[in-house]
Amino acid sequence: MPDSKTVIFVTGADGRLGRPLTAELLSRGYAVRALVKDKAHALNLPAGTVPYLGDVSDSTVLNDGCKGASAVVHLAAIVSESSTLAAHVMHTNVYGTRNVIEASKSNGVKRFVFASSVDVYGRVRPERLTEDASLKPTDVYGRSKALAEQEIISNHGDVDYTILRMAAIYGHGFEKSYFKLLKLIRDGKAYIIGRGTNKLALVHVTDVVNAYVTAIERGTGSSIFNLSDGEIHTQKDLFDLAAILLKVPPPSKHASPVLVRLMARARNLDSDELRFITSDRTIDITRLRKTLGFTPLIGINEGMGRMVEMFLERTGFARENNVQNGK
Repeated sequence: MPDSKTVIFVTGADGRLGRPLTAELLSRGYAVRALVKDKAHALNLPAGTVPYLGDVSDSTVLNDGCKGASAVVHLAAIVSESSTLAAHVMHTNVYGTRNVIEASKSNGVKRFVFASSVDVYGRVRPERLTEDASLKPTDVYGRSKALAEQEIISNHGDVDYTILRMAAIYGHGFEKSYFKLLKLIRDGKAYIIGRGTNKLALVHVTDVVNAYVTAIERGTGSSIFNLSDGEIHTQKDLFDLAAILLKVPPPSKHASPVLVRLMARARNLDSDELRFITSDRTIDITRLRKTLGFTPLIGINEGMGRMVEMFLERTGFARENNVQNGK
């Protein structure tokens, strides 16, 4: 257990990843400070978290949060392009990161852990992607993360950094987009886009939280790591698994990406979700396994099973089935 005075400063602590990570850090005995926009957002924090009100453009609150902290975990970012101006995404994700790393450096923080994304590689890459692969982002979000990484590498000074390039996160807190797809599959309205052989990179939120804790506690020097479940999933495999768990026929109709984009609005899918479904990448996590001794614990069968259970429970479908079956 860490010393009770070991302080971790977390930006974006009230977000989908920030909340479970903050709760885990508190359970391990860390003192956690959290950067949140206002008092309303502070109410979302786990009990025991110390809120710091402001954002990544506020150097005063960033310096206050970093003062005396052993580590900073920088999660705050804009992740959606579909509802945000590109200039705002770039400003928050790039210049905000510069502000946080500068505050960390100025206040003697020892370790800086940054939430990056496999989108820095681009959406479609034929080769198996290690951390040494060239960065070829193909969208605003990916470019913003690539530039944010460069801000850290160029300005970290004596602060050791760990950059985690995350695959798409799924699990509790990240249900919205996946529930849309599960509903389409359940209702027989899902189409396989293209041949369905494109590879989708995923990681369960439980494993993401564990990876961040591992980076804080075991990280040495400055490093960049890919973070996924280490498995290969094709679009068709995932749709078929979801159908099996939902106990419905698997999608059999194919549609071109162009046609799907035209149908997207009717199916309540936004551009961010379509970019994920049509991505094609294989992410190598060998460095993470060997350097930090990290092994993902939640495989796709278990993780998808949990997701489907949540979906059925929240949509009331499970209860309807039980009533019809006389249970």
